[in-house]
Amino acid sequence: RALRAGRLAADVRLGVLRGLRARALPEPALAALLRAHAHAAGTALLKDDERARVSAVADGPHRAVVKEFRPRGLARALADRVRGSAARRAWRAGHGLRARGLAAAAPLAYLEETRFGLPLRSVVVLADLAPAPDGLAAALAAPEATVAALARLALGLHRRGVDHGDLKCTNVHLVGPDREPHLVDLEGVRFRRVPERARLEALAQLNASLPDSVPAPARRRAFARYAARLPFARGRDAALREVVARSLARRHRWSGAGCALAERGAEG
Repeated sequence: RALRAGRLAADVRLGVLRGLRARALPEPALAALLRAHAHAAGTALLKDDERARVSAVADGPHRAVVKEFRPRGLARALADRVRGSAARRAWRAGHGLRARGLAAAAPLAYLEETRFGLPLRSVVVLADLAPAPDGLAAALAAPEATVAALARLALGLHRRGVDHGDLKCTNVHLVGPDREPHLVDLEGVRFRRVPERARLEALAQLNASLPDSVPAPARRRAFARYAARLPFARGRDAALREVVARSLARRHRWSGAGCALAERGAEG
């Protein structure tokens, strides 16, 4: 139902872009946000590379993060013809997460530019969660509480059949005094039974994305809570070795400091 106009969403067309917008976001405000995104610079421009342009913009009371996915060739366009453009997938994922009782940045709009029925450029507009810190900033300020919150998030996702696809701490914002995790970067989300290998990969993504300043005991406690509530067929110890090995292989922020398994080698 999220993919068609109805009580909560309306059709929208702005130039060559067409899609859906939340009825809570008036069309003039959406157009203003897109104009601000096109001219964003400095701290408002969060990312700008060959894959995407991301900005944090505002129009009056409407504050949003706009993510524009750039064309990436015919093969990608053909794939998106079947599965939906990246913006459409992010819009659908935001609604699907919220329907499952999982917090995410509220989807405000998605728009696509198509040619011969193929989606080329697409844009998703999500509610801006700032000033709530992302998982990296929160981990530097309060490592124990942040790691516990991230473990709760991973458990909630996997129990409800959600595979985020890029579960890094920077793709999570901790909102409010209760530090409720809210997901962003939604285009890779899939709703399915999450197999054990995907669960291990997600935990490794989270672990590798956290800096060495997060102590090993906090990481172990978070993993133990997750494994106690959602056990692994291979056993907890074998699963922990796998998470450590995959984390190190990612060569992200975590070097293995303070981890006996990392220091001895994953097979130690």
